[in-house]
Amino acid sequence: MRAFIAIKLPADIKNAVSRMQDKLKLVLPKVSWVKPVNLHLSLKFLGEISPKQLDKINQITAETVETITAFRIKLESLGAFPNLASARIIWIGADQLPKALEQIVAQLETKLAGIGIAKEDRPFRAHITIGRIKGRLDPGDLEKGINQAKNDVVYENLEFNTPGITLFESTPGKDGPTYTVLKETNFKIT
Repeated sequence: MRAFIAIKLPADIKNAVSRMQDKLKLVLPKVSWVKPVNLHLSLKFLGEISPKQLDKINQITAETVETITAFRIKLESLGAFPNLASARIIWIGADQLPKALEQIVAQLETKLAGIGIAKEDRPFRAHITIGRIKGRLDPGDLEKGINQAKNDVVYENLEFNTPGITLFESTPGKDGPTYTVLKETNFKIT
């Protein structure tokens, strides 16, 4: 099965992001926009995992968050990966990473490498993928859309509490992927 680890988003954040997507659609109609139900803050893409790995991943996620208390994340930037000229992904992200989030990602990378899941070779960037660019997109149009939407990111005050992390299965489909929760691991309650 194909899987990833992420932070689920509260409904108000999904709704705010959906409003921004609606505005961006007017400027960037050729982008495949992520459905609000599928929006999440990515922590680690796992790729194809085996049932044996699944059990170990569940154990690793539990160990990783057992001492972490809930924290807040503020989404304050908007951009494209890898860059505007050759963009494949449009994202909203956090500029200031909470120490707890840095700790979680570092521990996941190290512990998951121990069970054969490759470490990410790029620095971690806390982000929510909001759109995927399938074909050629004019970089000027993309820059215009992103610049217009940056004001919305500030206006919407996209800050939320994180109660834990979630392991998802991703199943491809003709209308885009379907994400199924495999395990939710909550942070320590204080």
